Amino acid sequence: MSTTTTAAPITVLTNIQDPEDTKNVYYQSGGYRLSRPVLEGANAKRTFDSIPTVDVSNIFSPDLEVRKAIAAEVAKVCEEVGFFYAANPPVSKDKMEAAMEIIKTFFRLPQEELLKLHVDNSQGVKGYLPFAFRDGRRCRASYSLGRDYTNPEQHFVQKASEGTVPLNQWPDEVLPEFRTIIYEYYQEVFVFARKMLQIFALALGLDETDLDDTFRFPLNDITMQYYPVQDPNEQSSIVPHADYGGFTLLYQDNVGGLEVLNANGAWVPAPPREHSYVVNTGSYMEVLSNGRFPATVHRAFGNPRVDRFSLPFFYNPDPNVMVAPHPKLVTEGQAFQPQDVSRRQIKGLMTNRPHHPFFAKLRALGLTDEELTFDLVTKPLAEIEAQYGKK
Repeated sequence: MSTTTTAAPITVLTNIQDPEDTKNVYYQSGGYRLSRPVLEGANAKRTFDSIPTVDVSNIFSPDLEVRKAIAAEVAKVCEEVGFFYAANPPVSKDKMEAAMEIIKTFFRLPQEELLKLHVDNSQGVKGYLPFAFRDGRRCRASYSLGRDYTNPEQHFVQKASEGTVPLNQWPDEVLPEFRTIIYEYYQEVFVFARKMLQIFALALGLDETDLDDTFRFPLNDITMQYYPVQDPNEQSSIVPHADYGGFTLLYQDNVGGLEVLNANGAWVPAPPREHSYVVNTGSYMEVLSNGRFPATVHRAFGNPRVDRFSLPFFYNPDPNVMVAPHPKLVTEGQAFQPQDVSRRQIKGLMTNRPHHPFFAKLRALGLTDEELTFDLVTKPLAEIEAQYGKK
């Protein structure tokens, strides 16, 4: 799809802290503004004050007992912290560094070139998006790409059916090497994530493949982040939040700026570590684990001296599944409400991008909540109109 896009960035409120309330820390989770009390002295809980490390160099060991040993460490840190460093991952250090360097080059392209790749030009909301604080100053910019089986580079997972609408956008004319470098990285981190999912299953005491069907064709996404130089007293560039997905593999540059909220309402830095990912669980993993692996609140800052860049890889459930606690983890008589990934995903996109041209057209068709499913983003608009009629 093609639209005319203005240069105006999305204005965001990244500081939701109540300035008069020093006894609580405020954050977002599941679309709600929540708070956590600041606990000190005798009231303080036993909690983490640093981010633990798990060595995953043997994650592909043929010995199940070796993989279970990694899983036991993962279980401990997920229950106690929700964040950990995955050290020595099975992703080429050279490819990680090449990906980081090319995204730095990408974000330094002229603004008019970046805006040609604006998310409003993708039915799946993939592409470039600038953000600003409410006073108009830039706080960050992002470029996202994700599950798009029209791309040959993703055919190792699945091939799109004929007529599927492409979602990802590429700066082929001005940065032709970008796609090759990013996909060489993407393919390795995807394989790592798929194996990491099995480690999470073992960590929960499940069989290694028990979560595979939930993530058969995952809604994976890379959202490259650029944080311009920022005043040292500035609010965070991303609102304190808990991730909604399965889990995240974050590759940071050497600048740093990530902080994690502990049980006492204190922010704990997660500085960069060489050839490591910062791993955290999201709300879908919290549900699948029946609460054992909670989604942990975090925030991110720019740096007062240099630009900052990060490269998170989100690994989320297949949109064609209902997410609920795994049956082996449910207690007798326990009630729960399964979550429809497909409908939650498209509703989230439509809420976050209310003026997106494609979603405006869907609203004009008068589709019901039952008719709004994620698969619509991969269908030509003419096909959707023929299916539902112009209401």
